[in-house]
Amino acid sequence: MGSDLTLPRTPIEYYMLGLALVVANVFVLLITGHQVLAAVAMGLFYGLAMALVVVLLTVGWQALRGKDAAE
Repeated sequence: MGSDLTLPRTPIEYYMLGLALVVANVFVLLITGHQVLAAVAMGLFYGLAMALVVVLLTVGWQALRGKDAAE
């Protein structure tokens, strides 16, 4: 992966995505009957994990596209 490759969005957009995923996970966990403390803990973990997966997929996609474009 080249050092000249960058993510297609700004960092604040990825932070906002992480926050939205955390809030959505907490909301869904509360609706499904989990206790508040457990819902917040699991929502934080799974929401941030999902955001990390999205960022890693984006980095991989950019690396593959950048490699193909350079060849």
